[in-house]
Amino acid sequence: MTPDADDYRAPWWLPGAHLQTIWPLARTAAPPAFRRERWDTPDGDFIDLDWLAGGDAGAPLVALFHGLEGWSRSHYARGLMRAAAARGWRGVVPHFRGCSGEANRLPRAYHSGDSAEIDWILRRLRRSPAAPRCSPPASRSAATRC
Repeated sequence: MTPDADDYRAPWWLPGAHLQTIWPLARTAAPPAFRRERWDTPDGDFIDLDWLAGGDAGAPLVALFHGLEGWSRSHYARGLMRAAAARGWRGVVPHFRGCSGEANRLPRAYHSGDSAEIDWILRRLRRSPAAPRCSPPASRSAATRC
């Protein structure tokens, strides 16, 4: 049975659609602890990766590719990395070019169709002892590969 929209009653302390939209973002917990690592790209530029602190070296690795102009401090990245940490897993958020908060060396920018760079990142991650089984997309513009 599908609930009818007419049956919905907002909590008395959170009236209105605007407050209900903002509430989850306003009460977000602090971001998990990350360790930043910089990888030089084959074309002479770089990408930054934020690794979840802790996690057993043999634990599964979750790699989250952010959406357009997202990064490791985005609410969905923080939530997924906190969930990974709670399970004792390792986690990493690779930042696409221009999305880590620091200007890149080359004028090349991130775009959602750049699957070659995602392939390069995943191949390099797979060389680690606990390679990712799946990299969940953060948005429709983010690519995924399992």
